[in-house]
Amino acid sequence: MKLIWVITAMSLFPITMLYFVAFKKVTAQLESKHPETWKSLGEIGFIKNNSITNSNKVIMFLLKKEYQLLNDKELDRQANQCRALLISGFALTLIAFVMPILIGKYA
Repeated sequence: MKLIWVITAMSLFPITMLYFVAFKKVTAQLESKHPETWKSLGEIGFIKNNSITNSNKVIMFLLKKEYQLLNDKELDRQANQCRALLISGFALTLIAFVMPILIGKYA
């Protein structure tokens, strides 16, 4: 069980880095090709305007697949990748926090 935790914890770093790259591509695409949507999301950037409210707007935009309404195949591809990385990272983070409890309880 400890090996699973180590693998999970180690995989979080590359997934986070890939998510940052995908997020940057999605926001750049929104800013250049869909400025009205970008503005409605709070003109969010990697650091600029990255408040909790704006972050929640972007996360829901990705999770609900609202980007598909824009009919932009390139954005769909990038946003799908960003969405998958977001969900994977969340799941792995959850596992990384629960595993030490299970290891302590059943070891």
